[in-house]
Amino acid sequence: MIENDTDPEHIAGNIRNSVGEIMATMAMSELVFAGMEKRLNFSLSDEAVGLVRLSGDRNGMLGISTNQVLLRIIVSRIIGLTPEELEREDLIDGIAELANMIGGSFKTKARIPNMTLSPPVAILGKEYVAEWKTSKPTMVLTFQAEEGVLQVYASL
Repeated sequence: MIENDTDPEHIAGNIRNSVGEIMATMAMSELVFAGMEKRLNFSLSDEAVGLVRLSGDRNGMLGISTNQVLLRIIVSRIIGLTPEELEREDLIDGIAELANMIGGSFKTKARIPNMTLSPPVAILGKEYVAEWKTSKPTMVLTFQAEEGVLQVYASL
């Protein structure tokens, strides 16, 4: 295990790097880091959510959330269709895969041994709240794009 892998700044830095890399290489997009806050809970209520569970030497949850406008733009760039051509299933697959790619990139960058990711979960809709009961604080990293905000939630 890396000496400082539990340090919130270390975790946040690896998440920032993962988001930047995935957005640049997979979605040809640049999201600007707009800040980080800590919350006592892991609660998601935006229009599109992707989640992966992290287990092994470190256990936790990593989630992303955004609005459907930004999600359509990101997914269209990843799969090569226009935002208008995307079907609901494309958006569900896209947000799930985005959570999976960011989680996998974080796992690699953080170099936390013996960590596995669950299959991703996707939630798409306007009226829901997804809450994970955790005893650990949640870091919420906010990234800004012209079309909206993407937030990454990490409770490790």
